[in-house]
Amino acid sequence: MGHLRNIKELYRSLNTHISHHQTQLPDTPAAHQILKVLFSPEEAELALKLPFKPVKLKTLARRLQESPEVLHQKLDKMADRGLVFDFLREETGEYYYILAPPIVGFLEFSFMRVRGDIPQKELANLLYESFHKDKQFVAGLFGGQTNIGRTLVHESTLPEDYSDILSYEQATALIEESGGGAVSLCYCRHSASHVDQGCNNPQEICTSLYEGADFVIRHGFGRHVEQQELLDILAQARELGLVQIADNVQNKPTYICHCCGCCCGQLTAINKWGISNAVHTSNFIAAVDEAACAGCGRCARRCPIGAIKLESKMPYTPVRHDLLARIDEEICLGCGVCVPACKKDALSMAPRPKRVLTPETTLERVLRMNLENGTIQYLLFNDPTNQNHQWLNRFLNVIFKLPPVKWVLLNESLQSRYINHLMKGARKTVPDGMKDVIAPRRSQP
Repeated sequence: MGHLRNIKELYRSLNTHISHHQTQLPDTPAAHQILKVLFSPEEAELALKLPFKPVKLKTLARRLQESPEVLHQKLDKMADRGLVFDFLREETGEYYYILAPPIVGFLEFSFMRVRGDIPQKELANLLYESFHKDKQFVAGLFGGQTNIGRTLVHESTLPEDYSDILSYEQATALIEESGGGAVSLCYCRHSASHVDQGCNNPQEICTSLYEGADFVIRHGFGRHVEQQELLDILAQARELGLVQIADNVQNKPTYICHCCGCCCGQLTAINKWGISNAVHTSNFIAAVDEAACAGCGRCARRCPIGAIKLESKMPYTPVRHDLLARIDEEICLGCGVCVPACKKDALSMAPRPKRVLTPETTLERVLRMNLENGTIQYLLFNDPTNQNHQWLNRFLNVIFKLPPVKWVLLNESLQSRYINHLMKGARKTVPDGMKDVIAPRRSQP
């Protein structure tokens, strides 16, 4: 019994440790079981000592009092399982490591390939139960003010002469700028297929770019593909009415997902639980030409989150063409999936009145998410093995939960200044090869 209690406490402690990451895994029995499936007890012990920002292998070895060679073998094995992320500085051959977050992280990598090292059906059942029966679980992953993913508008739904759309808002431009990447199984559809809830949309469609593609290829989670194949995958996904959801950054996003409303975890958070900000919208919104709308319902059936409803024209008559499509502007993603479905040219995409903030870099997004979660201290004092860091994190954890402090940190102007200050410091600590991805120099202070 003592041994069982120790194992139970180990995974509860790991759950707590992971909750200090950019995305949080709620403290539930299902979450503990998910961690137990993914992490062996030895891996869980090591994960408890890993930081949330990239640290050099030699530094980690010194902290953990292990030889770099032995630690590298352990961490490389965990990277092969998607439990940690590694970054290789090619000029020096040095590795940097970070504990993977739940999203985008070890939950996705558990189903981005067919695996025999974990019981995928058991894990799929745990994830399905958590996503469909536990709002706390879903809100912990997708309920933040700054979220992990953002919607990309279907460029072909915009007017041909529209020139204000930026390159980071276009899936086509992101793929062309990347020069190629990787393709893997869609985590959501693969997982759903294990519990007989999958759909007929293709599974080998999940796109990784830049550092994300490098990790996926090196650790066997997907295969390398050239730029043209990625563009062909994008065209296929759009033809099927799938939503493009990308890494919520402007500079070198690491992935583009092709999502369906029935399987996608982020869209399930909207459809099932009403968490409307589970994925950030694009800078566009659907608009209906009421004079042209025939009330056929094609657009409503195509919308992946039910943001389009049919309402009766006034006065009411029980005739099909007396119905009119209405857009729920509170939840419309601005994906443009509905526009090609309309045969009357009654739908178009219009600019949103207020532009949506997209963090410039991965580091900026991570800092914003940690500020909002009240966990920024775990990035500033990032050595879990250091007693001083442990004490400072406990102390600041109490301080940051105070309402006035939280209000100040979430003030947009102060938050931006603070993030800029932290990003300047980050450039001194991240490896040179990662600076353009994680913390490039800003053109303005």
